[in-house]
Amino acid sequence: MKKIAALVLAAAMAVSIFPLPSCADEGTENFKREQEYPEGIFEDVRAGDWYHDNVAAAYELGLMRGYEGYFAPEGSVTVAETVTMAARLHSIYHTGGASFEQGSPWYQVYVDYARANGILGDEVLSWNSPATRRQVAMFLARALPESELTPINTLADGDVPDVKSWHEGAAEIYRLYRAGVLTGSDAFGHFQPDQNIWRSAVAAIVSRMADGSLRQTLSLRKPDYPRLYEQPRVEDGFFAASAMLGNSLAQGMRAFSGVKELSFFDYQSTTVFNPNGADPDRCYDRLLEGKYDRVYMEYGINEIYGDTANFISAYGALIDDIRAHMPGTEIYVMSVTPVTKKVSDRGGFTMARIREINAALQTMCAEKGCWYLDCCEALCDETGFLPESLAGWDGSPHLAAEGYRQWAELLRTHYAP
Repeated sequence: MKKIAALVLAAAMAVSIFPLPSCADEGTENFKREQEYPEGIFEDVRAGDWYHDNVAAAYELGLMRGYEGYFAPEGSVTVAETVTMAARLHSIYHTGGASFEQGSPWYQVYVDYARANGILGDEVLSWNSPATRRQVAMFLARALPESELTPINTLADGDVPDVKSWHEGAAEIYRLYRAGVLTGSDAFGHFQPDQNIWRSAVAAIVSRMADGSLRQTLSLRKPDYPRLYEQPRVEDGFFAASAMLGNSLAQGMRAFSGVKELSFFDYQSTTVFNPNGADPDRCYDRLLEGKYDRVYMEYGINEIYGDTANFISAYGALIDDIRAHMPGTEIYVMSVTPVTKKVSDRGGFTMARIREINAALQTMCAEKGCWYLDCCEALCDETGFLPESLAGWDGSPHLAAEGYRQWAELLRTHYAP
């Protein structure tokens, strides 16, 4: 802890330790490597570490340093330190120097500069708290003109799985991805915007901003639609930015699933042909008024006697419409729920017909780039039918309360990687 605390102080002192010229034309040529990085200067930065070259560059550029032989690559960076780095990047780019006279608190001069130059607004932040990855991207992206962050990667809004176009800081985050400054935390490009950032990651960002030769080209792995596999169980907070759209089965989920953070837009007897149905509040139109990271869709029981091709065509058009309003949102198509053997044996609403529709839904999801949630797999017993104990008031397809809770467990354990 003493080493980390000392690094915070060292960051504040960096401007005086690395003097820079005070007069120059603006441009990235103002970022000069003023000193050589002595290999092994930091005991915790080894030649094979992914961040080695970035730490070395940040050190040589005078943008970051360590303390008493340590860099602390997994140490955090405070909000104040992030603003300081953004202010220094901006000042060096525009003037060739970063001459700041510190007062009390030490970071106030950088905050004032950042506000005067469009890096910060009037927001009051917790300056001494660890900075999130979102905050670092937002503040540092504003430190350089957009013309210095020329795109070298082609990414559409929504290609970063956990950053939607309506999220705070999305414009800055995508600007840095496209410029090759950000690369994500895995092959899919997840950014983890609300996680605290490590010093190693900050070194990568600031060095790539100052030195364009360090920027990275990207080829993000596309999700393997439509099948989802079991993952660690998530709690209600996961669904805070999620919505469920559908018919009376969605109403049942609202009443009995226990997923409190999920927003529901449902009405009995709605279909893909008429998603508002007879709802006086127009559930589908209300969905489109919002922005959601995930939209779960449940249709099929009211269309089961119709033509499958027409059903799939209308379903696909509905998905397209939602995406037009919410680019990049993750669509989860939930299968038609199973019925008991007794109901299936009556004819019409048979498991054979349900499986036929669900197979078509799964194919549609693969073509549309949507996720498919197999409710039958979650609710059927070993005979392939819904157990009588999970059947609802009509014997199925509606469910008993426990059936909806089991369905909710499918949502909690099956989500996009």
